[in-house]
Amino acid sequence: MSTQGYYGLRSQRGLSLIELMIAMALGLILTLGVVQIFLGSSKTYRLSDELGKIQENSRFSQSYLQREIRMAGHFGCLVSPLRLTNHLDEDGDNYEDLSYGILGNDFVPLPVIGWEGQDTGLGDEFSIQTVEASGGTWSNGSGDTIPAAIQGEMLPGTDFLMINAGEQAPTQLDGNNPNANTLGTDGASGIDAGTIVFVISGDCRNGDLFQQTNNASGATLTAGGGAGGNDPGNSNTEDFSQYDEEATVFSYQSTAYYIGEGDSGEPALFRERLDAGDASGAVELAEGVENMQVLYGLSNGVQRRAQSYVSAADVNDWGNVVSVRLALLYRSDDRVIDEAEQRTFNLAGTAVTAQEDRRARVVGLSTIGIRNMLE
Repeated sequence: MSTQGYYGLRSQRGLSLIELMIAMALGLILTLGVVQIFLGSSKTYRLSDELGKIQENSRFSQSYLQREIRMAGHFGCLVSPLRLTNHLDEDGDNYEDLSYGILGNDFVPLPVIGWEGQDTGLGDEFSIQTVEASGGTWSNGSGDTIPAAIQGEMLPGTDFLMINAGEQAPTQLDGNNPNANTLGTDGASGIDAGTIVFVISGDCRNGDLFQQTNNASGATLTAGGGAGGNDPGNSNTEDFSQYDEEATVFSYQSTAYYIGEGDSGEPALFRERLDAGDASGAVELAEGVENMQVLYGLSNGVQRRAQSYVSAADVNDWGNVVSVRLALLYRSDDRVIDEAEQRTFNLAGTAVTAQEDRRARVVGLSTIGIRNMLE
């Protein structure tokens, strides 16, 4: 074997140290590139996923509130709310004019009532210090007291509102109802004892508001007194109007919407029924809703359309509110964006500064007309 052939074979047996180092460096560069692409894709996916959750929460909460506000003040086909006779006992425990929208012995529907968080009016600046229900101050222009059921449940610096309306019950009268304090139904009424209900005549000319006091399995709607746990009960100083099977039965609902602390510790949008006969308590609707600011469209009392938008602190007569403007601030989980930052958002004229963190945030804004208050 020649010397040249011998050394040629030996040169194919391995790599030199320099070649090995070059190969390792190239492999490391390729690995780092793959890792960088993976981390970038993972970060993009996480951000997209969180933004998707925010948009889903925004769509749901906005559409839900829009529907509720749009139907606020719905009391069937009654020609005039003053034709609805109030049988509730004004001397009964926990009789709340505010929740029922009642003035004296007349039923005057107040579709929407709201409260303004301290330092969150038009042109104000508010910095979020906590997302815990740790107390705060709320007020409105009519000096209404916050309903006891939600005292201490709201996050500081957030507005909240209450919506009053009726919902048609799947109950039909039996067509043989004299003007006493009991109405016969076609089968079991299906309306729980304690529920506030009102009945509208078939010709839409009159109605009666009272608390149903017998069991849902009974074939009657009875306006009994305050005994047996019924609160506030009924005064029974006047008889019911006469009704036939063309009459319509509604349950009266008074519902608060506010920002509170969710089960997971995240801020969330809540609803809570305030009317008697409903014990469902607070219901969490959407997680990650950090703040809510509300403006109210006021008419001039002559033309039933919004002439101006003001905060709750500037509303003296809630009967002039014909629309509502909602601004909600939504946030993602933490560690979504690259660097911690503190941002300020315009929520319907209020500058709200969020806490410094790595969360993505989105503002949802909508204006809703109250159908029963507009021209």
